[in-house]
Amino acid sequence: MSYLSYSKVRPFIIGFLVLGVIYNVYFFFQNSRLEKENTVSHVVIEQYCRYSKGSSLVQINYNGKVYDVRMANQECLKYPKGSMIYLVYNDRYDYFYQPDGLRKDSFRLFFFSFLLLLAIIPWNRLFRSDSTSCEGNF
Repeated sequence: MSYLSYSKVRPFIIGFLVLGVIYNVYFFFQNSRLEKENTVSHVVIEQYCRYSKGSSLVQINYNGKVYDVRMANQECLKYPKGSMIYLVYNDRYDYFYQPDGLRKDSFRLFFFSFLLLLAIIPWNRLFRSDSTSCEGNF
């Protein structure tokens, strides 16, 4: 006997996906505004390029504070110590990131919206057999 059928879990899945879409819409609009207004060049003070995924970074100095900006290894190699790098500063959450034309934000928003659409469609009604609907028609 199954205690957690899809029909019981479906509202929670839809709720989770709605929250995901709202979260991603918020950050999409926030980051689009930031990329238009806050892209500034900074001098790289240190470069730490590693071969493992996600562990490369460059450091910059901004308002007397050192910030780490994580990036891919190939991207990190482009910015040796003393070079200029264009970054976006998020003053609300106090971090820097490389402008990417909202590629990541657009993909996340599309992905969560697509999953929400798949979760909302009543698949059981679309693919149920019609043998029960023909019983009294003869």
